[in-house]
Amino acid sequence: MQNNFGVKDFVLYVLVFVALIMMGLSMWQDDRRFEQTRLAAEGTGELRTDVIQLSEAIDQQTRTLEEISRRLNTLNSSVNTLRQSGVSVSRAPAGTEAPTIPGNDGAELVEEGEGLSEEDFVLADDQRDESWARPGYPVTWPTRYFILTNDPEDLPNFQRGGTITEIFEANTPKITPHTHNDVYNRRIVDDVVCEQLAGLNAETLRLEGWLADAWQYDPEGMWLRVRIDERARFSDGRPVTAEDVRWTFEDFILNPQIEAAATRSTLAAIESVEVIAPRIVEFRFSEPRFSNLSAPLRISILPKHFYSRFTPAQLNSATGLLVGSGPYRLQSLDINNQWTPGNTLTFVRNERYWGRRPPADRLRFTFVSDNVARLTEYENGNGDIMRASPEQLADRARDPQFTSRHNPLYWTNMRSGYGFIAWNTGMRGNRLSPFHDRRVRLAMTHLLDRDRINRDFYEGIAEVATGPFPPTQADQSIEPWPYDMDRARELLAEAGWIDRDGSGRLRNENGEPFVFEFTYSAGSTFAEQVFNYLRDQCAAVGIQCVPRITDWAIMSTITDQRDFDALTMAWSWSSPESDPYQIFHSDQIEGLGDNWIQWSNPKADAVIERARQTLDYDERLKVWREFHQIVHEDQPYTFLLNIPWIRFVNNRIHNVHPYQVGIDKREWFIP
Repeated sequence: MQNNFGVKDFVLYVLVFVALIMMGLSMWQDDRRFEQTRLAAEGTGELRTDVIQLSEAIDQQTRTLEEISRRLNTLNSSVNTLRQSGVSVSRAPAGTEAPTIPGNDGAELVEEGEGLSEEDFVLADDQRDESWARPGYPVTWPTRYFILTNDPEDLPNFQRGGTITEIFEANTPKITPHTHNDVYNRRIVDDVVCEQLAGLNAETLRLEGWLADAWQYDPEGMWLRVRIDERARFSDGRPVTAEDVRWTFEDFILNPQIEAAATRSTLAAIESVEVIAPRIVEFRFSEPRFSNLSAPLRISILPKHFYSRFTPAQLNSATGLLVGSGPYRLQSLDINNQWTPGNTLTFVRNERYWGRRPPADRLRFTFVSDNVARLTEYENGNGDIMRASPEQLADRARDPQFTSRHNPLYWTNMRSGYGFIAWNTGMRGNRLSPFHDRRVRLAMTHLLDRDRINRDFYEGIAEVATGPFPPTQADQSIEPWPYDMDRARELLAEAGWIDRDGSGRLRNENGEPFVFEFTYSAGSTFAEQVFNYLRDQCAAVGIQCVPRITDWAIMSTITDQRDFDALTMAWSWSSPESDPYQIFHSDQIEGLGDNWIQWSNPKADAVIERARQTLDYDERLKVWREFHQIVHEDQPYTFLLNIPWIRFVNNRIHNVHPYQVGIDKREWFIP
């Protein structure tokens, strides 16, 4: 058979072979490009995480270097001291393992959540660098807030871990800092998540350094310079700086577009806040006031890099924007799906906390308004601490089975307060409240037997109040207005409220009956008892008292709109010396100020202003007692009782101590 395969055929096969190889290479390159594209897409999703981790690693290394530098300075100082004492000191030879610097693992411990020890917050004299301070003025080196009164780590059964649950009796409407002013908001924001420049010692109530490790205060009260601890960090690891402090005051609290009127009212004397250096900030005041030292130091500091992203309108409407530098942080913070009232609040230990690590892993806050339901929830093991009613205290404190498992406590402290009935002294809508007349307000006080209220509704453990001040500030010579029904009738008649038609109902000169609405929050047994008693007392003199029961979360809307005739609640003190400006000065009537009773008394305004500008404590106390007399005479509130704290605490929680500041959960642990 003849073979016809020739040169041309060979060339053709070669060309086909080459073409096939090129096609294969092209397909392989396409596959490679596809794989690279896929990997790049996956890598893009991880890039942000890598950058964050890199940023945190750099920050951690920076902190480590700062700590090493600080401790090397201390070591060098010690070396110099030894040399001056004649002791021979030499460097280690090259290649020799360097000795460990004591405590150099502090920065790493902070990252892992181990926290610093008590000794880390005690500065030796040679560590007290005052080059940052104004020359010629003394520097205060305070004791530190992290040195606990009863340190749990000293106890043999101390252990870390676990969850502590507190059952609140009312639901705060928001936990965004400074935008709401109820006691539940403060217990969460100020005690758990955020930190102030200074705090109060649990027993002595003296200022102690928290974010601040030193400060200077002008003897004339016109400026305050503060140094921030170089270790202070927010929960995202970013350092707390002087700019954060400046921004918190000037751009947040003092910004009239932000609804922070209650906090703003205590800081009106601040003229400017200036950043002197990255960790040095100076407050300057428009006038001397007794609170120019304590008020700025005790305001929770916010991270500018987080909150400055939001407009004032967003901040005002936010319910759950809560970020700070404190020992705990929100377990879940989603700015598009914030915590809302009615839901449980869970806080986890801040793993980057720069201070002393708290024992408990988690803090939970639940809300049960009804007293009976709250106690049931607590006794079923769904809470570790709750506020009890006086009746519950009296009943359970006598029960050995209860006291073997629970600790019933009651005591008066700096954060106690007073219960009251607030009378709207101004306009409600388009009508003038009947309580604009001082004689009517005083008559309402005379209608109430407050000793009976204490005895029957509070088990006799409270005391009748005469004004808004803590016992150490109050004028103890003022006697409570007596229970006197006849005097109440006389005062009402003087004010024009008489029975004009023999019906037994009081009417004014226009023939309008005396009817008013009494507002109180649902679930409060004491408030309900006060209403029932007041209604009966009013009916006895010809006045109709109508209930308006509302949820606590709505109460702030009612007061902000001045939409009430009378209401009952309580104020909690927040300082050993209470400043009445926020509640009783006429400047606080407009806007969202806390003078929602709309009480305007020029004499009271003048006395408040004079007291605030009196720097000497003894002299200022005399002026406060002038105000006490004015408010007692004018009765914008009927002051009911000075109320002690009542708490049930499960015995599984150890190291619980009642203090002048209330209670200190940093000391609590579960063995």
